[in-house]
Amino acid sequence: MKNVLISVTLALALAGCSTTTPAISEDTIIPLHSLQNPLNPPANITLKLTPTKSIPSLASKKLYYLRDTTRIGSYLYSRWADTPANMIDHLLISSLQNRHLFAALLPATSTAYADMTLESDLYAFYHRFHNDGSSEGFIDITYRLIDSKSKKTIGSKHFSITSPSVSADAAGGVNALSVATQRLSEESTRWLETILKP
Repeated sequence: MKNVLISVTLALALAGCSTTTPAISEDTIIPLHSLQNPLNPPANITLKLTPTKSIPSLASKKLYYLRDTTRIGSYLYSRWADTPANMIDHLLISSLQNRHLFAALLPATSTAYADMTLESDLYAFYHRFHNDGSSEGFIDITYRLIDSKSKKTIGSKHFSITSPSVSADAAGGVNALSVATQRLSEESTRWLETILKP
């Protein structure tokens, strides 16, 4: 009887050791430019981009979902390769470079003077679920264009971007947020282009 118990215990222990944990997938968002016809840069106008500020929870690489407008969770086996704020910044920089809106784009760490500064605050970057079972990528962000010399606001714009998800899982959330981020970079580029028009 003792040998049987030892055998059963050993079998259960080995079964537990052989259980594999799913690999964690890591996703990123790369620029896909749809805006065409690059513009000539405005005369000597330079822009400095400050890093997007985000709420504390979005400062991580976790892929978050939102249910019932208040309940936030994160997917266990899926995460971003970078923080949402950094991915948004990279796509916007790429979009601005593609359109040639400014004579130069300077990082926040640059000691060079820039005519304008772009600030931004990220409030939401979620795979958002609705009561009917549908879901979407949801981004909520505000941009401010500042005159570097006078420190006055040239323009401010709030963007609330959504993109439907094809599935109610992490893969669907990644896809929906990728599309939403592409749309955000295009819409914010158009907004800056409108401000810069004579």
